[in-house]
Amino acid sequence: MNKTKERRLVIAHGSIREEVILLLKQNGLPVSDIDDSKILFAFTDGDDVIGTGGLELFEGCALLRSLSIRRDWQGNGLGKTITRALEEICREKAIKEVYLLTETAEGFFKKDGYRVIDRVSAPLSIRNTSEFTTVCSSTGTLMYKSI
Repeated sequence: MNKTKERRLVIAHGSIREEVILLLKQNGLPVSDIDDSKILFAFTDGDDVIGTGGLELFEGCALLRSLSIRRDWQGNGLGKTITRALEEICREKAIKEVYLLTETAEGFFKKDGYRVIDRVSAPLSIRNTSEFTTVCSSTGTLMYKSI
């Protein structure tokens, strides 16, 4: 594994989007509701997709989703790098509140300033997402961060 190539976060289109969805599946993350309205990002090292992230953008808030790292790259701080890049995209779009649902990464996100909140506290736009209503309908922990 060559870790000296140029790393960057790009919007995932075409075959790169397919690689992102494959990586999500390999990491056990839901993909059943991913359609063209979901913005997916690939974190690449040269031509290799090594991580993923996603955003659903709403007025004043966003749902961060689909954060995953290829297994052979885990433990290198890439999750934090991708999270920060997605938060910066939100800031550029004047979004000040980021929400996420997780079943396995609560500790990871707590270290990055997210806090657990009651699901009824989420804005209606977040509560109406397929991730909130179907994919993680009762099992996901809702977390929030003001950026």
